[in-house]
Amino acid sequence: MKRWRFKGDKNRSPKKARVRRTGADSDVTWARRFRSPAPERVTSPSPGLESPRIADRAAQAASFASPCVPACARDHGHRLVGPGCGRAGSGCRVEDRAAQSLLNKLIRSNLVDNTNQVEVLQRDPNSPLYSVKSFEELRLKPQLLQGVYAMGFNRPSKIQENALPLMLAEPPQNLIAQSQSGTGKTAAFVLAMLSQVEPANRHPQCLCLSPTYELALQTGKVIEQMGKFYPELKLAYAVRGNKLERGQKISEHIVIGTPGTVLDWCSKLKFIDPKKIKVFVLDEADVMIATQGHQDQSIRIQRMLPRNCQMLLFSATFEDSVWKFAQKVVPDPNIIKLKREEETLDTIKQYYVLCNSRDEKFQALCNIYGAITIAQAMIFCHGSSF
Repeated sequence: MKRWRFKGDKNRSPKKARVRRTGADSDVTWARRFRSPAPERVTSPSPGLESPRIADRAAQAASFASPCVPACARDHGHRLVGPGCGRAGSGCRVEDRAAQSLLNKLIRSNLVDNTNQVEVLQRDPNSPLYSVKSFEELRLKPQLLQGVYAMGFNRPSKIQENALPLMLAEPPQNLIAQSQSGTGKTAAFVLAMLSQVEPANRHPQCLCLSPTYELALQTGKVIEQMGKFYPELKLAYAVRGNKLERGQKISEHIVIGTPGTVLDWCSKLKFIDPKKIKVFVLDEADVMIATQGHQDQSIRIQRMLPRNCQMLLFSATFEDSVWKFAQKVVPDPNIIKLKREEETLDTIKQYYVLCNSRDEKFQALCNIYGAITIAQAMIFCHGSSF
């Protein structure tokens, strides 16, 4: 392995130096870190679907963000252990949002039971409003219905009851939806993508953007699980480390990836023909627009797509900046949003602990374990030295 070298500054400590941002999806990393190897590709349990090695995801997530040692504390000298500091240009709040979303996806295998009421604003107010109480009402392909039940979904969640009839309508309709993690949002748009795929056509037909490498892998895992009884379907990851030969055309039906890599595959490398895309999904829009460069890249990708392409955008929050972005990406949308007082889940509690040293962090964890009963826990660190 090679360490980073800095030209013309021999006396400078590697700890203080930073590496420049290179590439659309690169993160600013410390100079003392080594280059991460490309993720190893292995055949997944689902026939016909491939994914990077899932065992490596924990290590990727650990290096990605840590509630105990946040990037703002490390980079800016802050001692507060909690959400990002919000310092302009620091990316702390971006990292915190993405890490929180990833953590929610990792620790939740079942739907969160909540009674949130949703508000549906239709593009055509005179059109009848449909909702479903069972998956059979959607008239899904048998292999998809089998995959839905195999994942443990017995009936549609609140967001699925209203979103699925709109997403599966003929002709397809565009949608902007607000939904938190744990409400079945990912399964809803995955089901919409799988329903639109024609296996006989060997080219990308559905395109899904995620703000980070880790979140893209998590969404891919849902696609693999729901499509395991549909062996004709193929999935490709447009993420860092997944390199293809120039001139190659992708034959997989669904492509999921981060904006920078997907943009390169569509425009510069020509791996994907964007004019053949039928469904375009933009997930975690609030995290996406907070990440430098991703907003412009997402808009550029959207402009390459055909006019009849179905556009689906999902976000946990709907601030003004998210709304402006959504209106640029999704024309003539139907809108599903939560009532203002129900935007947070009662099952999620958050707090932080002030620590002045590493020893105090360890003691804080000991105190927590001594005070309450914890069946399962996940502790993120910024490196193996922790």
